[in-house]
Order: sequence, then C-alpha cells, then structure tokens
Amino acid sequence: MDMLAAIVYPSGFPIDDLMAGLARLMKQRGLRLAGVVQHNEAECEGGDCHAMSLEELASGRQFPISEERGPGSEGCRLDASGLAAAGGAVAASLAGAPDLVILNKFGRQEMLGQGLRQEIAAAVTAGLPVLIAVREDFVSAWREFAGDDWARLPPEEAAIEGWASARFGVAA
Repeated sequence: MDMLAAIVYPSGFPIDDLMAGLARLMKQRGLRLAGVVQHNEAECEGGDCHAMSLEELASGRQFPISEERGPGSEGCRLDASGLAAAGGAVAASLAGAPDLVILNKFGRQEMLGQGLRQEIAAAVTAGLPVLIAVREDFVSAWREFAGDDWARLPPEEAAIEGWASARFGVAA
C-alpha cells in the first residue's frame, strides 16, 4: 500500500484550491494533519501576482511566502525565508505523529534541492502517509527524488477519496 501519493496536475489547474479543500475535509473527518497548503489571497496592484501564504495544518499558523518586488519586475516572487519558516513548523509538527501529511506541492524549489524537500523526506522516513501535488512538468524530477514507490493520482476527488479511504477508512 503506497504511503506516498502525488496528485499530478497540468499547468494552470487550480491545485492550491484543491489541496486546501482536501485539508479542510480531512480535518472534518477527524484526521490529525501536518504539512502546509497554499492560499493565494489577493491580486497585487497593477500586476498578475498574488499575495501567497502557506497555512501550517497542525496549528493553522499562516506564513507569508510572497515578496513584493515592485512594478516592472520579472521572475519568481517567492520569499524563500517565509518558505523556510513554514518548513520549520512542518518539521516540528511531524513529531506529533499526524495521521496524514499534506504538502502543497513539489515545485521548482524542491526540484532544486530546497523548499520543503527535507520535510517531505522526513515524513516518508517516519513512515507517515504523505499526499503532495506535483505539476506534470516536474514529474521526472519528482521521480528522481521519490523513486517509484508512490501512487500517481489524478486531480480528481474520487481518486483521492479512494486513496484516503484505503488508508484511513474515510472519504475525502
């Protein structure tokens, strides 16, 4: 039985909303959670960026992870220090033996050996069930990191419910 599951989704899919909704439902079903989900809270003025934050699931604490770079700036607006602070909170929550670890995504930072990569490894090493999102174009990097012992799930509630039900006897 795969304890590690990756929801593989296409670019442009609203994965943050799906992951936050799954976390809410799993909590309502009585599962103790660790990990983080991303919230995109507001449009930036005059641009297409969002104010991003990570919600640490064990405590509900919010960690801002977006950096205001000003007009005309290009490139990633991720605040790595916010991501690191959220990672520290996730690492601490793993000691509480959660039922499930939900991590918003294996993305560019994790592909580069940073981000929440250590927390993913710690959860898997501890034998905890982990549910994570992986964008289609990062699957090869994910496979290099995670190997082949993981379940590939589509971004569909029925498939995720089946995986959760097999582990916890609850529907997502």
